[in-house]
Amino acid sequence: MGAVTQSALRGLISELNGLLGNEITVRLTDGSAYTGRLIGLDLSERFSLHLVLENARNQEGKTFYKVFINGSRISEIIFETRPLFDPEEFGKYITSKLNIPSSFIKVIKEAHAVYVYDKFKITENGVEGAGALAGKLYSALQEYLEVKRRGTQPQV
Repeated sequence: MGAVTQSALRGLISELNGLLGNEITVRLTDGSAYTGRLIGLDLSERFSLHLVLENARNQEGKTFYKVFINGSRISEIIFETRPLFDPEEFGKYITSKLNIPSSFIKVIKEAHAVYVYDKFKITENGVEGAGALAGKLYSALQEYLEVKRRGTQPQV
């Protein structure tokens, strides 16, 4: 496999991993579609993508606990809403808001997370870690998300 192909494949995998935990719509080659929370994916060695949706519903409104979709049946993957939490933007936000040096902030785009001092993990779901700084990070996260919900850009 060429270097360009490997780079493109890594980009595709990164984008797909970024969708984990989010609601997506998967259109199939037969014209049917499922909408649900993406909880699993597999890109096999033959470049066939397989997905697992949780709490999925079909076009008729019937709901399913889990739907496993064979990659050969996938026509389109649609992610309709942009997530509020942008890890790169939030990393810059806490650098300016809390005066944390950027060298102590790691953005893991694939995990959709920000790590601070290798002790605190911040995602759109909250802050993992304890102590005074965890409280400040949580407050900054809530403020950041509220600004994003209003449709404005946070000051970075």
